[in-house]
Amino acid sequence: MRIQALAQSLSGVTKTLSALGIVGAVLAASEAAHGASAAELLEKGIYVEETKGELKAAGEIYQQVIDDPSAERSLLAQAQLRLGLCELKLGNKPRAISALERLTQEFPDKDKLLAMVGEHMPQLLDEMVKQIEQNYIQEVDRGELMETAIRAIIGKLDTRGGFLRTNDLEFLSTNALAEMNVVVEQKVAGIGAVLKIDEETQEVVVTTPLVDSPAFKGGLLADDRIVAIDGAELPPGTKLEPVIRKIRGPAGTPVTLRVKRDSAGELLEIKLVRDVVRLPSVLGYHRNADQRWEFMLDGQAKIGYVRLTYVGRQSVEDMRAAISELLTRRMQGLILDLRNNPGGLLSEAIAIADLFVADGRIVSVKGRTGEQSYDAKADGTLPSFPMVVLVNRLTASAAEIIAACLQDHGRAVVVGERTFGQGVVRSIIELKGGVGALKLPVAAYVRPNGKNMNRYPGSAETDDWGVRPDIGYEAAMTDDELKEYQKYLHALETLSNSQTVDQFPDRPLQKAIACLRAQLEQR
Repeated sequence: MRIQALAQSLSGVTKTLSALGIVGAVLAASEAAHGASAAELLEKGIYVEETKGELKAAGEIYQQVIDDPSAERSLLAQAQLRLGLCELKLGNKPRAISALERLTQEFPDKDKLLAMVGEHMPQLLDEMVKQIEQNYIQEVDRGELMETAIRAIIGKLDTRGGFLRTNDLEFLSTNALAEMNVVVEQKVAGIGAVLKIDEETQEVVVTTPLVDSPAFKGGLLADDRIVAIDGAELPPGTKLEPVIRKIRGPAGTPVTLRVKRDSAGELLEIKLVRDVVRLPSVLGYHRNADQRWEFMLDGQAKIGYVRLTYVGRQSVEDMRAAISELLTRRMQGLILDLRNNPGGLLSEAIAIADLFVADGRIVSVKGRTGEQSYDAKADGTLPSFPMVVLVNRLTASAAEIIAACLQDHGRAVVVGERTFGQGVVRSIIELKGGVGALKLPVAAYVRPNGKNMNRYPGSAETDDWGVRPDIGYEAAMTDDELKEYQKYLHALETLSNSQTVDQFPDRPLQKAIACLRAQLEQR
């Protein structure tokens, strides 16, 4: 990829920047009486460089400072850095790298070095970007270049200190940030269809329309292939992002799709009116005839089943609605399935746990500046009924908060396998200039029982992290079983008039049902 090539072209200089430990610092150029001659030379070099623009002559002056055995180390550091900048501006990349590498070799104390040369780092980074823009083997986009540089810095930070796993610290492009906001808020103005690119044909394919969406009501079906939008044909090799941007739009505006449907063997024009579509995160056991989710797993034993796919802004409201419906049907016990749930919003995870727990600690968040605790409130707590929580190795973050809280309070039996152990709070910090955002770890979760939840690099199986199933209720899928299970879920969530979904031999679910039935028999 082009980004990888750009990252390689930056590698020589970024290694030097990494050696400096750079995140920005301040220049504090001190002078002493015995270094006056070197100080005068440095001042002259800066004048020649910045006022007269004579880079080669300035470089020669900086070299004189470097060669002066009586020059103070602060002056040497400034001269060495400025020499590197001059060489970079002149296009002498090998000399620039050599000068900067010598700087890090002669000043191994990074903190002291940063105190002496730090304010020149933005200038150095800016010059690097300009040189690559002007001289790289092919034309590059400045935004893409900045994204590459940011990812390189994050990649370096991500491997330091043994505290972060890969992707704990993450850069989000503007598109990725927008998509994340859509998922978190669980609503988007558009037609309400999940799309993908067919890897073989490179066509845009409808994975599934969403229930009650314009796509669903307008007759768009799973496996329809979109070939044109508002009369504009999609060229071969079309990327998904621009297609999504064209299809989305303000609620109430029309859009016409030309689709190829295998069953019809012809092109169809489907006219739709965009609307605000809610993205579901609370799903049931299977779909009814009207394509809505059925939340009652066992009508005779009155066992309810709710699957939370991620923790979004609407999850609490949807969870309460699903369970309230089950209670009107005299539900006696509930299975809350958190398998494959990657997490989501901390606030909503706390609110979901609060539905089931009347008092006590839900979770604590421990950061550099202190610890904040969140406790349950009796107001709004659901009736007490036997409960099982299903988890697996892909249950992470906010979903782990829910599972840990219910387990520590004895509110539910946890069935399945040990969870992922993503126990960090990651804040979204938008960067200036609209280049994207940083997803930055700022704190760690602590369970109600006081134990750690995050699996740090190097953590052993015997260490405290994640959520383990209760003793006797371990039920782990093999890798092959997990792949088949994910295929089953995809088929279950796809709306199709012709497709029937074969039941999956779900061993963990069967164990959860047996556990709940045993609890009900004891009542």
